[in-house]
This record gives sequence, C-alpha cells and structure tokens, in this order.
Amino acid sequence: MQEHQMPLDEAEIEQLNELLFDYSEKVEQQHGKDGEEVDCIFSISELDGFLVAVLTGPNPISPAQWLPALWRGKLPKFESEAELQQLTDLLIRHMNSLADSLFEHPENFAPIYEVSEENDEEVVVDEWCYGYMRGVELREHEWDALREQQPELLLPFMLLSGAYALEDGEEASEDELEQMRDSLADLVFAVRDFWDAEAEKPKAPKPGRNDLCPCGSGKKYKQCCLH
Repeated sequence: MQEHQMPLDEAEIEQLNELLFDYSEKVEQQHGKDGEEVDCIFSISELDGFLVAVLTGPNPISPAQWLPALWRGKLPKFESEAELQQLTDLLIRHMNSLADSLFEHPENFAPIYEVSEENDEEVVVDEWCYGYMRGVELREHEWDALREQQPELLLPFMLLSGAYALEDGEEASEDELEQMRDSLADLVFAVRDFWDAEAEKPKAPKPGRNDLCPCGSGKKYKQCCLH
C-alpha cells in the first residue's frame, strides 16, 4: 500500500481527534451565537462516517468542497501554514486509506466508532452515523434516487444518528436498532453498489431546444423548462 494510503496509527488517530475538537471549538467560539451552535465535526468518529458517505455517494466530491463542510463553511483560524498542512495531511491520509478499504480491500474496512463511557467493550455508533448523514447532506439532492428506490438502505443511518425519526411518529424497538447497528458495514457497501449500478445505467438523451418539453406541457423545450 502506498504511503498516502497507509491507515493512521493509533497515535495519529488520537492526534486527529484532538485537532478536530480544538479547531471545531475555536469555530464555535468565533462564529457561534447564543443558543445556536455552528454544528461542527468534533470527533474522528463523526469524521469517519462523514468521509465514508462522501466516498461512496453518487458523485465525487473534492477535498476543497468537503473540508470546509466540517465546520459548516466557517473555517477555523490557523496560526501558521504548517498547522494547516499538518491537519490536511492527516485528513487526506485517512480519506485515502478509507477509499482503499471501500473500493480495493473491503476486508480492511473498520468504521471508527466511539466507545461507551460506562462500558469500554460497548461501541456507540450515534456519532459515526451522524457524521455519515452530514456527508449525505453535503449533496443531499443527489441522493434522491436512493431515497426513492431503496430507502431502507439509508434509514438505519438516519435513525441511529439521533437526528431523524420515523415519519409515522413511531420509534424503532431496541432489537430493531441493534440489528441496524450490526448491519452498518454491510449497508455501507450496499449503498456503494447502488451508486455503482446507477452510474452504469444508460442516460436518457437530453432534449433539443426545439423538441417537445419532457414535462408534458406541449411546448417546445426552449420555451418551457430549458430556463
């Protein structure tokens, strides 16, 4: 495996976790309002889920687009170019090693979950799922095909993130939630495969300016939905 794809070791994971917390705290202090937080990515677990969604989503997203989204576009103030470079290097290495495990070596895929404060043998997936949904939100409209065709693939991430509820107001049982937790890794690859299959579907030809508009209005495309 190339150096830029080498997974972060435990010390580097902890370092990135601390950097994310420190920079996000600065952003909250600089840009947060009374009773209103910026909603930054504070932990390596949130970041890991976020990047998994970015990498396995419908279209590529460059670091120049997803990196500011870690702080909702409110970039922290870096004291030096070296400080920014240190953070960027860790982020890109983690992203590249994730991409390698998601597309080349799936047997190496291991989500970074939080550990329960009460029981260090119990993992907590909430923050990871919240980060995943932040990644979906980054290009939310592009995920419509998945929501329409296979909504069950995204539902566990939504419910386990704690930020969404079932439409009918009901709550999932603890057994159902446990099954969702156990299925997260498989669902990641199911989502990846869904978008791979979508990319291979033949695209409908774009109507010409003088063709009838596909919306069914009976008007020419140039006089209807072109603009």
